[in-house]
Amino acid sequence: MNQPQLTALIKQRFDSLPRQVRLAAAFVLDNPHEVAVLSMREQARLIAVPASTLTRFAKALGLPGYDSIRDIFKSGLRERGNGFGSRAQDLVELNQRIGEEALAMELASNASAQIQSLCSVDTMAPVVRAARLLSGAREIYCLGLRGSFPVAFQFAHVSEYFARNVTLIDGAGESGIMKIMHQPSSRDVLLICSMSPHSRRAMSIATHLQQAGVRLVVITDSASSPLARLAAETILVPNKGASFFDTMVPAFLIAEILLALTAATSKINIRSHIADTEKKMWGVGEWWGMQSEQPPALEPRAAAPGKARRRR
Repeated sequence: MNQPQLTALIKQRFDSLPRQVRLAAAFVLDNPHEVAVLSMREQARLIAVPASTLTRFAKALGLPGYDSIRDIFKSGLRERGNGFGSRAQDLVELNQRIGEEALAMELASNASAQIQSLCSVDTMAPVVRAARLLSGAREIYCLGLRGSFPVAFQFAHVSEYFARNVTLIDGAGESGIMKIMHQPSSRDVLLICSMSPHSRRAMSIATHLQQAGVRLVVITDSASSPLARLAAETILVPNKGASFFDTMVPAFLIAEILLALTAATSKINIRSHIADTEKKMWGVGEWWGMQSEQPPALEPRAAAPGKARRRR
């Protein structure tokens, strides 16, 4: 059942529903965006009915529970596309409806639920397989453009504490581009994070490397992603929420799990490598905090013109 079919069914049965259940039905018809993004508890609060009323409403439509209704509206939201402008207006209207505190709580709750959804054997199986690919790679390339860049950067940055075979493909000055153009191998792995709508440049780079035999580990939001069709391993993460922009929190978590697994299964002396990196970072003065370091002394303030400095 899709959203238009469900909407038509609700309208058809509306008059036959008990009074309190009709309140839930009216809310669903009038607030499709809130149905998709807000938790059942928050929706019940807005309607001023017990959460059990929403369950009764779903069962009156022949559905097992209210989550089935939310899933249908979530699919409808995804099918409408990723227009940030319309989603921004939805965000403003949602804030006006429920207030800043409730909106902030909903954003946090949504992120927590998305992370919890990753905690399953089915989700972690491709993560473990991907970590094995990364651990055994000759070279690891990391790619993420636009909003996905921080995920790729985090993996590359932290892995460089113990690995010497990681290249971040960065748009600034074409960093890393020449290396992947001249040296790709079937023993290499590309870790790429990309969400819909996908960057043409990311697709171009990924396609080039895949055709050169490089295996792809893809973090993305849909199994129908064009990158998923190129991947040796695809890790799916949720990324939609009440805000107009897509959240990267689940993708960050996956990148950090991949980091931990890659480090844990590394064939090198990881403790020695990390200690050596830290020693060098302290040595070049990159970090603040050594006890031997003192804050720079303040220059004495010059006396105002025409005024002698008072003696003690």
